[in-house]
Amino acid sequence: MRNYLAILFCAAILSLGANTNDAVARDGVYRSVAIDTSRIAASGHRHLANTLKPMLAGELSKALGPRLGHRGGQLVVRITRIDLGSYGGESATDGWIEDSIEGVVMVPGRGPIPIRVVLPPDTGGAWYAKNVGERRIYRLIEAFAHWAAREA
Repeated sequence: MRNYLAILFCAAILSLGANTNDAVARDGVYRSVAIDTSRIAASGHRHLANTLKPMLAGELSKALGPRLGHRGGQLVVRITRIDLGSYGGESATDGWIEDSIEGVVMVPGRGPIPIRVVLPPDTGGAWYAKNVGERRIYRLIEAFAHWAAREA
């Protein structure tokens, strides 16, 4: 009986420790964020890859808030794909292709977390407006950063 209680006690302590580690990994703070856009650059869009980095860094900084810049590991965010659908002012029923961004967030102590954000192309404004493409990309990055912060 004494051995049984000792085993039960150890199992309870270990499960509390596991839950604590999960909570630290999920609600932890991060020393910094590394952003990898090499897959975008390798697909022939080096300028876009270089533009995404500072935009995503700024949005992640806002989304993570006080959880960033202290102790802890480095949060790695890898953007693997970004697509802007065709948009010429059509309605949703006309079958436009949505804008999407895909990537992976690697949280220290956990496996990679895939994230995919899909938005309608009109989130960047009217199709004829100036810089509508840049605004569409910014909306995708903004939404991706919020999901990454939520999952980290």
